[in-house]
Amino acid sequence: MLPSLLPLRSLRSKIFLLIVALLLVIAAFVMVVSRSDVTQTVSTSEAHAVDNAVDLVQRDIEARWAALLNDKISAVRGGRRQLQQLGGTVQSVLLEFAELANRGTVTEDDAKAMARAWINELTLGHPRYAAIYDANGRVIASGDRRWIGEDLTSLTDFKGRPLAQAMYDESRALGRGFAMYRKPELPSHSSASGETESTRPTGQTRYAYFGYFAPWDWVVVVSDSVQDVIDQVEIRRHQMNTALRETLSELTLARSGCMFILADDGSMVAPPPSETGLEDGTDRRTGLTLKQTLQGITAFESPERLDYDDGEGRWIIEAVRFKPLGWTLAAVVPQSDFTAPAMALLHRQALIFGGTLLLALLIAWMFAIRIVRPLEQLTGYARQLPQQDLTVLANVPDHIAALPRQRRDEVGRLAASFLFMNRRLRENIGRLMQEASTRERYESELNIARVIQTGLLPAPPAADNSLNGTDLYALMLPAKEVGGDFYDYFMLPDGRICIAIGDCSDKGVPAALFMAITRTLIRATAEDEDDPARMLQRINNRLAENNPNMMFVTLLLGVLDLKSGMLNWANAGHPPPAVIDAHGRARLLTDRSGPACGVIENTIYRPLTTQLGRGEVLVGYTDGVTEAAGTDGGLYSEKRLLARLTNPVTSSAALALGIVQDLKQYVAGAEQSDDITLIVIRRP
Repeated sequence: MLPSLLPLRSLRSKIFLLIVALLLVIAAFVMVVSRSDVTQTVSTSEAHAVDNAVDLVQRDIEARWAALLNDKISAVRGGRRQLQQLGGTVQSVLLEFAELANRGTVTEDDAKAMARAWINELTLGHPRYAAIYDANGRVIASGDRRWIGEDLTSLTDFKGRPLAQAMYDESRALGRGFAMYRKPELPSHSSASGETESTRPTGQTRYAYFGYFAPWDWVVVVSDSVQDVIDQVEIRRHQMNTALRETLSELTLARSGCMFILADDGSMVAPPPSETGLEDGTDRRTGLTLKQTLQGITAFESPERLDYDDGEGRWIIEAVRFKPLGWTLAAVVPQSDFTAPAMALLHRQALIFGGTLLLALLIAWMFAIRIVRPLEQLTGYARQLPQQDLTVLANVPDHIAALPRQRRDEVGRLAASFLFMNRRLRENIGRLMQEASTRERYESELNIARVIQTGLLPAPPAADNSLNGTDLYALMLPAKEVGGDFYDYFMLPDGRICIAIGDCSDKGVPAALFMAITRTLIRATAEDEDDPARMLQRINNRLAENNPNMMFVTLLLGVLDLKSGMLNWANAGHPPPAVIDAHGRARLLTDRSGPACGVIENTIYRPLTTQLGRGEVLVGYTDGVTEAAGTDGGLYSEKRLLARLTNPVTSSAALALGIVQDLKQYVAGAEQSDDITLIVIRRP
């Protein structure tokens, strides 16, 4: 509805939208920061709670495992005491048989035979039995008849030692010993107890008491299976697993997290709730199942944190491995549990900011109207200004004139600026009209001066019949309306031609006036003097007589005999002229006669002479040619000029215009900084 009430390009709409944008940015910033802070706080708190839960369950498992080990150790120790008691009884009976032999009642061999027979028939209750082996490790009597005559030297205990020899040495030294070993498979036949191998467990892990019987150098063995202990441990372990499953099934982490236990074989000791779908999921980033991910945990004491994404949601996993049982305890919490409080806070903040935004929009609307109304009045006043006659006093409306007094803010200052602008605009218009009239008059005078200066230069050779068709061409391109460069050429009474080219200091009107004076002096001096050096001396004295501004002119004067080619010339501080021979080779005449004219009075100038052959060309120029600057700041230079002149000359005009064209290409449109003047004459 708001966009339809005002155009979007108006200041009112921009202020309104600016306030809306600021409020939205502030709201978004506060909500994002709040969400981040709450998420961080809740995540830290929940992570700490999960760590505590994992630590408690880990300690519970350790305690249960310790109790299980204690029960196992107690059972083993109780069994060892029983075996030791039975071993002592067996040794006591054997000692009686030995006493019979010692008293001579029976022979020693008969006594040993009676002892072996008694051991063979001794029943201790399955799976216990007694046995005797000699110093060579051969079984000579056993309650398990299959072992009679067996060689025990290849049998090892759980420590990797040779069982028979190790127990023989240990029992002989200490009187007794204990060992655990794996009972090997033997052929099945009936035993003294009437049991067969098929009815009796074989290949079992067993532990035994070993006692040394010194009279006959025997080792008495009382062996028992540890299967009972294993069965008892398994029962207790099953009970422990059941208790853990019941405990973990009732435990909830955060809002919907859980804990479970994974065994190394991939079975779930305490599985996660089925509704989580964790057992069937696959991490879409790694392609591993949860079991495969957890089986990579190798740490024992310190928990490891994993990030698991099954495609339906991300889970934070705190896992720790319990090496003695081969278990991995894992606590899994959906990431949404960490962000849920922050989202709830975000929704509440959105409702609060929504109400605040509506109230702020209403206030902003009223504030924008108050600001924009005087601006609209000023806009209407400004639109009327172009329709008024700015050369007369203004008639300012009362409501505009009152704004600086009524409004002490930026609007009032803007209104005062408009009124000041109107007043100054009318003053400036009057002044500009006066200055325009003055400028037009000044430009008219400059145009007249330009026409006069151009008129001072000699007419083109084709229009001057006194030159007898001499191939001569000259041009002057001023940098401003009028310039300080000049050239001149005229015939002397004896038929020779006098040529001159000069460059006055400064530019514009002063240089043009100084140039006009210099040209006049050249013509006047040439009426009674034909030596260029003496001409320069007289011109210099006249220019230096009254020269408060210290203006000067560089001047090149020459007198050429067209028949003989003799050139008498003098150079007063001017760039050296160039000579092009008939083969197109160019050289500079670098000799100087003296300084520029107008600087030092009574200066003596040295006369110079040179010979021009037929077809040779003399080129005079000002520094506006060699010092023309290109776009890169580099100068045209005498070197480039000589390169341009090194060509056969077809005509003086073509050569001069070609140099000007090359100059234009070099400066590439850059503003002309100095006057450009050329004079070219070719001897016929």
